Amino acid sequence: MAINDLVQTIVQEVLRRLQGETDSRKVLILAREEDATVGSVLQQLEPGEMAVFWDKNNDNLVPARTIIPLLSCSQMADLVQGRATGPLLKKALDLLLAGKTVEIFDFEYLKYEKTAPEPLYQLYVSYEETLRGFGLQRVAAGKQTVSRFSRRLVTERDIIEAHQQGISVLRVLPDAQLTPLALDCARERGIQLQKTER
Repeated sequence: MAINDLVQTIVQEVLRRLQGETDSRKVLILAREEDATVGSVLQQLEPGEMAVFWDKNNDNLVPARTIIPLLSCSQMADLVQGRATGPLLKKALDLLLAGKTVEIFDFEYLKYEKTAPEPLYQLYVSYEETLRGFGLQRVAAGKQTVSRFSRRLVTERDIIEAHQQGISVLRVLPDAQLTPLALDCARERGIQLQKTER
């Protein structure tokens, strides 16, 4: 960083602090403002939150939240391997390495739920679980979030985990066994259980 850039950054930070401006209500959207995926994310922001976009020179921003509107299948595969292909994933990976949470609004693989071969679909389900361990989490949205569950036994713990992920509809195998506690837990948490076709 050049001396002039450093001085300018320090001056901006001092002015920001003197004016009482804080980043506490700013939400960093890891997308371009004109991207089609941004609109639905903006609708989910809480009152008082202000969206800022990663391509608008926000290097010094310390946002209250960071959201990726859509994580593609290839981006998931890269992140699972700790790779950052492109500036968007680099920013997300930098935040994760710094111990920050990054929220995901939607995953591309979910649209292939009915068409993808089960082993391939389950690969991406496992990628999502791995990414959750890295610090990525789903944005709690007002719409129904549907997930497919491929185990033959559904327990209370499975329902609790689905609820923590913001899932409102859980599709289970047609021959899946649901424990009585799982049924009670789903009812208490407002999770719909649907049997899927093979």
